[in-house]
Amino acid sequence: MLTDIVHAVIARSAPEAECSDWSVEPGEFWCHVVPGGAVARAQGWKLHVPATPLSAPLVLARSAEVLVAHRAAFKFAGTPAKAAALVSGRFARGGGGKFLTVYPADDEQFRRLAEELHRATEGLPGPAVLSDRRYRPGSQVFYRYGVFKGVRELTPDGSFAARLTDPEGRPVADERNAWFSPPAWAGDPFPDRPAAPARSTATARPVLLGDRFLVRGAIQHSNKGGVFRAEDTRTGAQVVVKQARPHVGAGLEGLDVRDLLRREAALLERFGRVRPDRVPEPVEVFEQQGSVFLATASVPGATLRRTVAERLARDGGGRPDDRTADSLVRQLVELVATAHELGVTLHDFNPNNVMVTPDGRLVLIDLEMAAGEGERWVLGATPGYTAPELRAADQVAPALPPSVDLYALGATVLHALSGADPLFAEDLPRETARPDERRLADLVDLLARDHPLVRRFSPLIRGLMRDAPEDRWTLDRAREFLDGGRGGDGAPGEHPDAGRAPGARPDAAATRARLLHDGIAHLLATMRPHDPERLWVSDSFGETCDPVAVQHGSAGGVALLARALDHWDAGLSTSVNGAVTRDALAEGLRSAARWTAERQETLPSALPGLHFGRAGTAWALLDAARALDDTALTDRAVALALGLPLHGPNPDVCHGVAGSGLAQLHFWRTTGDPRFLDRAAETADGLLDAARRTPEGVFWPVPEDYGSALAGAWHYGFAHGVAGVGTFLLLAAEATGEERFLTAATEAGATLVTAARSGPAGTLWPVDRARHLSDSPELARHWCSGSSGVGTFLVRLWAATGTSDEALRELVDGAALAVRAGRATDSPATCHGLAGNAEFLLDAAERTGDESHRAAAELLVEHLAAQAVLRDGRLLVPDENRRTVLAEYATGLAGSLSLLLRMRCGGPRAWLPEGRPAHP
Repeated sequence: MLTDIVHAVIARSAPEAECSDWSVEPGEFWCHVVPGGAVARAQGWKLHVPATPLSAPLVLARSAEVLVAHRAAFKFAGTPAKAAALVSGRFARGGGGKFLTVYPADDEQFRRLAEELHRATEGLPGPAVLSDRRYRPGSQVFYRYGVFKGVRELTPDGSFAARLTDPEGRPVADERNAWFSPPAWAGDPFPDRPAAPARSTATARPVLLGDRFLVRGAIQHSNKGGVFRAEDTRTGAQVVVKQARPHVGAGLEGLDVRDLLRREAALLERFGRVRPDRVPEPVEVFEQQGSVFLATASVPGATLRRTVAERLARDGGGRPDDRTADSLVRQLVELVATAHELGVTLHDFNPNNVMVTPDGRLVLIDLEMAAGEGERWVLGATPGYTAPELRAADQVAPALPPSVDLYALGATVLHALSGADPLFAEDLPRETARPDERRLADLVDLLARDHPLVRRFSPLIRGLMRDAPEDRWTLDRAREFLDGGRGGDGAPGEHPDAGRAPGARPDAAATRARLLHDGIAHLLATMRPHDPERLWVSDSFGETCDPVAVQHGSAGGVALLARALDHWDAGLSTSVNGAVTRDALAEGLRSAARWTAERQETLPSALPGLHFGRAGTAWALLDAARALDDTALTDRAVALALGLPLHGPNPDVCHGVAGSGLAQLHFWRTTGDPRFLDRAAETADGLLDAARRTPEGVFWPVPEDYGSALAGAWHYGFAHGVAGVGTFLLLAAEATGEERFLTAATEAGATLVTAARSGPAGTLWPVDRARHLSDSPELARHWCSGSSGVGTFLVRLWAATGTSDEALRELVDGAALAVRAGRATDSPATCHGLAGNAEFLLDAAERTGDESHRAAAELLVEHLAAQAVLRDGRLLVPDENRRTVLAEYATGLAGSLSLLLRMRCGGPRAWLPEGRPAHP
């Protein structure tokens, strides 16, 4: 244990009386070591010492001797596995490599420690820390200016972060960039040293690598190094140059990404001698400043993943024609066959590692994980394309048999034809987990119903993706199938559901009912009312966000449980089928609402937004109070809503004042208190003043000098732009009768009409004005910034303005077509996925009377259900990454349950103040 090293150093180095004076506190990731009586500085210059998993014990031992002698506070990654995570090629570039962090008491101690740590760790391996400046050339000590133990503040984006304080006392972001970027006012801890080179925001000058390759631009950056477009100055040819930084990806076996890149170069040469048309031509391997670089001939075209995505955006179905499909599948088979003929297992065969040239030829790229069977190697792979035996293998292990690639081949064929990723969250406990091939079969059957190519190639896909390696189709068997033979699992034929009208299968309603009752039971079983920080577990990002907001906090779950209790007598009680009693639901809601009300009183509440601010919290508490008939809770909710800001820099729904305005309307409709209608009107008038008119239409931008990641945004969508503000103004007009609000909403609709892009894939929108002006091909269909959210507004505007505007109706139908087209590719979540898209389709069905939109919503829910996971016997909708189950609303379970509850029991859409007023 690494902590044992620190305890030993303290016992050996500190006087006996002082040993008990030290605190060594292991945490989930970091172990903090603090001497007694230490005064924590809020901010200043800190030191970092990197390490690999192999060098970590020695780095820690030598560093601890220095730090204990000087009674300096520090922290370190608590285990070798955590040290390995810090040097992973996928770790955030701004934080990679920081194995040990030192918090000097003052700048004088900082300078002494920098020199002594430099001497103590000189020559030990560890990656460069990109966010820091190296203490000396070749040193393993790095430094940056940042927060030590500052008070965490709620940022304008709804997350908590420790902030720096500038000389004027203003809070500023502690930027962890992948380059040295101290605040201008921080000075320099080593004034006699040459100043650090400034990072220019202007166009960077071309860089010459290996005295040969002139870099013209970056394709991507990651912790393991960059991938660059370059020109070969000797030949004039275009090349791609990949970088491998020293010690990144290092493990206990001593390999790092430089070894992987050298191996890739050797494999490319080997492939090239046999089939030069199937891999990029290697040009040169060279070293520069410790990094290894590989230059290869540039392959024209795009990756298979991007090609499929572009096809989806272009024609909606994402379906190549029969001849193209045949060629595509045959070439995929032959790419894998080429590797196997050379005795190489690819391990990481997936759509990102296949290029499609303009003439339709497939080229294999990124062979870093490839190795001969039995050879000990790094066995990384891509989720969804990883055979069960590869998932079970150690990260470094003997290379697996070629059969592991057959599974990935089947998954890649499925993606090439449909855009779907066969990615399933793990069933737990494993003893009761469903076989992967059963879940795959359900997904393939669902896709095959309205996708002829999936139906045609279904036997091949399922045959290649058997769970047991010995059961998988061989490449010869795959070739036989492609040549028209039966292949072994029966000839492709008509799918049993092929003739049905689009909509739900007969058993879909039962599946929806189970998802609903299991989901509610899970929310009740996993809440933690005695936890002082968070009511439900979140992921690493959610943990940084407001714990009582809708987006990643408790308000979404509270609102869902309140709605469920409201609908108990309207069909929910039969749906839950005894899994939850009314009393248990009421008690769970009461406990969750009480926790939320008490927790929010301990937190700052300056943000008005519906999803990241307090508007959603107040809304949820009011709904809970009404469902529980709790007047005291009503009073608390009313007080919170009356304290919401009605004006502010951000005008949007998610973070800003339009969200506060929606909450005021909800409180007015629920309580009848005229103060809330007046406040809604005041918010709407403020938004009229904030409107900015351009030749492209009216916008509500976020000011450029606002301290938010959204600063300068001119968005079209619901969460952050025109559609969301327009929806509030439209609902404010209906509530107040004020014509000026309706005029502004109509103007917002015209703006969205102008920006719409319609085609075979339906109607989509660019995220923002800049993309519209540049005619960018980047278009969105989700609730947050695309068709689903824009359609949510436009269908209401169409209904409110007399249903005579055919242009609006066509855009609504086009938006519905666009979200339906994403059924195979989208996550299950509300914000960016199927749940939010299905909510819009229900809106469209209810307001237009077109039942095909309801059928499309049911189809999307079937795809959502196909991603469901078993946890402790409950069938649950996973989070947007399809890796775990989170309770939160926008990216997790509560949002999906809200959709399922609406489909089961009816009622208005959640988080919009509509329907019959609750007050007399």
